[in-house]
Amino acid sequence: MSEEEQPSPTDLAKLVSDSVEDLLHDAGVVPNLEPMTPREAVNEYFKVRDLKPKTKNKHESSLGFFVDWGENVAGISEMNFLSGSDLKDYRVWRREESSEQVDELSPKTEETEQKIVRKFIKVCGTFDAVRPGLHEHVLIPDLDDEDEVRNTVLDSETVKQILEHLRKYEYATREHVIWELFASAGPRLGGIRSLDVDDYERGDSGPYLKLRHRPDTETTLKNGKDGERNVFISESLAEVLDDYIKDQREDSEDKFGREPLLSSKQGRLAESTIRNYVYAWTRPCVLGRGCPYGKDPDECKAAQRNNWASQCPGSLSPHPIRKGYITQELNSGVLMEHLSDRCDVSEKILEKHYDKRTEAEKMATRKEAMQALTRLEPGYGEK
Repeated sequence: MSEEEQPSPTDLAKLVSDSVEDLLHDAGVVPNLEPMTPREAVNEYFKVRDLKPKTKNKHESSLGFFVDWGENVAGISEMNFLSGSDLKDYRVWRREESSEQVDELSPKTEETEQKIVRKFIKVCGTFDAVRPGLHEHVLIPDLDDEDEVRNTVLDSETVKQILEHLRKYEYATREHVIWELFASAGPRLGGIRSLDVDDYERGDSGPYLKLRHRPDTETTLKNGKDGERNVFISESLAEVLDDYIKDQREDSEDKFGREPLLSSKQGRLAESTIRNYVYAWTRPCVLGRGCPYGKDPDECKAAQRNNWASQCPGSLSPHPIRKGYITQELNSGVLMEHLSDRCDVSEKILEKHYDKRTEAEKMATRKEAMQALTRLEPGYGEK
């Protein structure tokens, strides 16, 4: 699957009735709106809202994340360029990448955050900072009464099918490398985007990746310096990286003179592009599994273009791959303390969000691990 080109005039004519907003956004065309940065829009929002102190504090905290995303992640210079796709990207970023306290927002917290953002965008429409009706693109999750922990995980069989296809038909392409990194090491999106070519090494003890926090050159890890670590990788993944760097990688530097591992002609690959590669390959129709939502792929806009893949209800962001990787490793008996270091996540969060084993399954895993150790060394009182 090659990188998507701009749509032809014929494609635009065919799809315009369903995607006017995104098409205008892609073309850089906006209605006659007031130019306003995200920060200016938030300030204006509080001028026109009469909020009680407690509510205002909550809104300030929530919209502070929106400003951070707009300025430092998405590069939104003016609110009038904001699209529905951007708002979905923000929702995913806020849920999966923004917080240093948790690995992922709970559904209840996400619901609260989305309601605030939806109100903010609606009010922005009253002073012509955004397109009319844009707030309708801010989706509010439906929750069960006890919906505290998100359980979306990309199952191992689907990942296997995707990787088999990429290894056969898209070997050592950028998409292939991205999927191998997510599936083989369980990193966050920001972690793999931060990698430079020099962060991949073949040491005496085997190949590994160096994850480093470099805020001065605009690549950060979620937990800052505390998240820095070396992550060993398999020889098979190392061979893919070797072939990618040799034959497929775009030979470019970012604006700081660094050589990103995941590069484009413009420099370092954008987070939204990495995310789109995951959305694209998790659409159920991509590998011939049909559409569970009853749509004709020839007429479905989410099936026609990769940068609309996120509009497919079945497509997933990178985080469910990370959850699937960690869950699989736990089920295979890998110790929590080892996964905690490898994936930069606390054991407490691992237990709450990832470990779905029953007590009997946990005991069986401990038993197997201890028996394996006693086969290597005499047990207590047996020397």
